[in-house]
Amino acid sequence: MAARTPSQTIGPFFHLGLRWPGAGRVAFSEKGTGVVLTGRITDGAGEAVGDALFETWQRCATGETPACASGSSNPSGFGRVETQPDGTFRIETTMPGGKSPSIDVSIFARGLLKPLRTRVYFSPEAARADPQLASIAGSPRLATLVAKPASGNEYRWDVRLQGEGETVFFAF
Repeated sequence: MAARTPSQTIGPFFHLGLRWPGAGRVAFSEKGTGVVLTGRITDGAGEAVGDALFETWQRCATGETPACASGSSNPSGFGRVETQPDGTFRIETTMPGGKSPSIDVSIFARGLLKPLRTRVYFSPEAARADPQLASIAGSPRLATLVAKPASGNEYRWDVRLQGEGETVFFAF
């Protein structure tokens, strides 16, 4: 049996092998209401995390698992973008359907042994309706999972990796 070795951190260069053109536009074969999710990832000191990878998966507008989008090189319902030097990200997608409309998020960043997993909801009511959040339903931390309407079809959701105002992360 081989000797066990410690996990390596994800490192600062992982995104070089994981990027693909157009991954910031989530493809669906079904039509729905277009939305743009923007935000900023910060560390425990409030500093921008400008070399993270922000990955999303979601259900389509009907609430079903998406079928493959014809003519797209991206897996349907899946998005991936790198954060900009100021920590910002932008994903163009369709408003997810279902009882608790949400987008699953994985964040890869230097210094992490594994990606952080969380979820963003488009209203406080959607977050409160999710049975997985029952244990924090009355907590102010629930607000860290809710995107706020910005302008037009745009929503803003900032992610804090640790410290005061830390985003709720899941152990999937």
